[in-house]
Amino acid sequence: MSMTLAAIILAALPFSAVDKTGPDTAVRHLTGKELGETLQKGMTPGALYSQVLLAKHDSYEIHITVRNKSGMAEIHDNWNDHIFIQEGRASFIIGGIAVDAKVTAPGEKRGTEIKGGTTMVVQPGDYLFIPAGTPHQMIVEPGRRAQFIGLRTPK
Repeated sequence: MSMTLAAIILAALPFSAVDKTGPDTAVRHLTGKELGETLQKGMTPGALYSQVLLAKHDSYEIHITVRNKSGMAEIHDNWNDHIFIQEGRASFIIGGIAVDAKVTAPGEKRGTEIKGGTTMVVQPGDYLFIPAGTPHQMIVEPGRRAQFIGLRTPK
């Protein structure tokens, strides 16, 4: 299968994103049980990931995500990624060149893979910082999953 075809298939995979944001003027409590059940419901057969958006503002975004498939190469022009691994295990390919990168949204590019990057294995308790403009790709081995909290901050 060509890498372009693989990228089209990955881009077409369904995902679930549930908005659980609320006003910054009130205390909010989402139990681990509620978050876990919401994430599990989103992991439908064939889903690339399931995500719960916890907060979104001009200066940051916080989400909790479960993935059981590898993603595309990503480049965020204006956002730094802070990733806190909660469960499972994955690898990140960082740096190098995102092959066939195309603009998918303002300030966002996706590519088929990364060439020439450095691979880092992440597991529960690990923190990974990816500066804005740095190509990166999450690799999840077949049959495995990874759950993480992501915090995006402006560069």
